[in-house]
Amino acid sequence: MGVRVHLADDHIMFREGLEAILSSRGEGIEVVGRSSTGEDAVSAIGKNKPDVVITQIDQELNTAKDVISRIRTASPDSRIVVLTMFDNLRYLKALAGMGIDAYLHKTSSTEELLATIEAASRKPDEGNLVVSMPRGLIERIGQEPTAGALSERETEIVVLAARGLSNRLIAEELHLSEATVKRHLANVYQKIGVNSRSEAVRMALMEQWIGLGEITSSDGNGSSGG
Repeated sequence: MGVRVHLADDHIMFREGLEAILSSRGEGIEVVGRSSTGEDAVSAIGKNKPDVVITQIDQELNTAKDVISRIRTASPDSRIVVLTMFDNLRYLKALAGMGIDAYLHKTSSTEELLATIEAASRKPDEGNLVVSMPRGLIERIGQEPTAGALSERETEIVVLAARGLSNRLIAEELHLSEATVKRHLANVYQKIGVNSRSEAVRMALMEQWIGLGEITSSDGNGSSGG
């Protein structure tokens, strides 16, 4: 009996490309559904109960968790293969904790795609996570900043920057000089490989070094950042 697969990706051309690959190369693989990653996917997966769901996940982790949870609820026995462009270790660890069965990077080859589907479709004896990621990316992961990359002071400054405070207001809030704030921000940019405040905030949120609760819980100061 073949492996029944549902493809969920927001890009129609990419989804059609995957289907063409599986139809021509995936012996024993049948595409039984195709959709975007939204409500249509949950509805279709609930109806066709595929063996494997291949779903795009290029989202903030809370959104990704909701997507995966809804897929799991709609079809508890389906294996979930996450297809993503993200290649950082913390994101992979977070997804693994959400109960996915395989992680496939979008730069992976056709052979890796087929091997991942085959491995994910088998009942895992010990719940192992299948990971398909180019070697270069795996080697680069070890060089990425860890959760402790930012000091406590740097984290405070990034949180205040995320609230929209200027360097001057951050300095007033933390009782520092504006030059010290600028120096800390420059250190942050260098540590995590970004060039702007917005990029630093985005990475800090994605890496979960800071949380939305810290940004919105401003103790009355967040509204003064105009």
